[in-house]
Amino acid sequence: MLRWTASGAVPNPTTVQIRVQRSYPGRIRAGAPIPTRSMSAEEVLENIQYFTAGLRGPRTQPCSGLVLSGVGVASRDDTPAAMRLAREEGIERVVLHVGVEDLDGLELTRFGDGLNTLVVPVQPDGGILISAAKAITTARTSGLQVSANTSLTAKVLQALPTIARVLASAKPNTMTFTYPFPINGSEAAQAPPPSRTLASLRPALDTLDAAGIRTYIKGLPACHLGGDAHRLGKTGNRWYVDADHQQAEALMFFPDVVSFHKDESCRFCSLDESCDGFFATYLRRQGFPPLRPVD
Repeated sequence: MLRWTASGAVPNPTTVQIRVQRSYPGRIRAGAPIPTRSMSAEEVLENIQYFTAGLRGPRTQPCSGLVLSGVGVASRDDTPAAMRLAREEGIERVVLHVGVEDLDGLELTRFGDGLNTLVVPVQPDGGILISAAKAITTARTSGLQVSANTSLTAKVLQALPTIARVLASAKPNTMTFTYPFPINGSEAAQAPPPSRTLASLRPALDTLDAAGIRTYIKGLPACHLGGDAHRLGKTGNRWYVDADHQQAEALMFFPDVVSFHKDESCRFCSLDESCDGFFATYLRRQGFPPLRPVD
């Protein structure tokens, strides 16, 4: 089923992300607007109902995946109830994005069987890194799938070997390194050229590979990754809900929140279907090679 957007027709997503809180520090920043407030418990439940039971019909498709995000979302009193409702309405996959503020004292038992995957931010700060490792170990022991993620800003590059060693011990199921999105000049100003990024990343990748951890790279195109193109982490589209964009007014992650760029030559790339593309902002900068098809 297709939906027409300013960028053309895109398939209707089968996952909805609900950003329940206004603040969301420590996240991988994309282009999502900052909502004016957090969502109430009632609004969260209403949106889960809308994207499940509300989309059951001959011309609509209910969601089977739910992502909950926002600062302190793991500590909200209503989060377990939201997960229970999601399960009752046919949601098969529930993903919880915890923030750095959730790491210490994270109580996973309160979610029962409602949670499938825990996404944990990993930062070079020593205290946060250790807290993230403990949360990952606890979640794995509880039988959850765990995905760790780190933003590849310039200040993170020198800490990558340390991050990799800690994660090799904690053993998340997957590790995703995400190239900074060009948002408002902040992460964009810290975005190192791809060649420097990949050179710094190589020792960390070797460590994680040796530990048996599946490792992905998002935000860089296949042609920039070279021999690491098999690590492409293509981004799946999803509905994006916050307090200002609810139910029928929800955004689509593509193209409302993020818009990747592809050149005409990308049509002839053997990895076109598995590659997001890149950002036109970066392609105009020195040190960023043009997009080219991979044979």
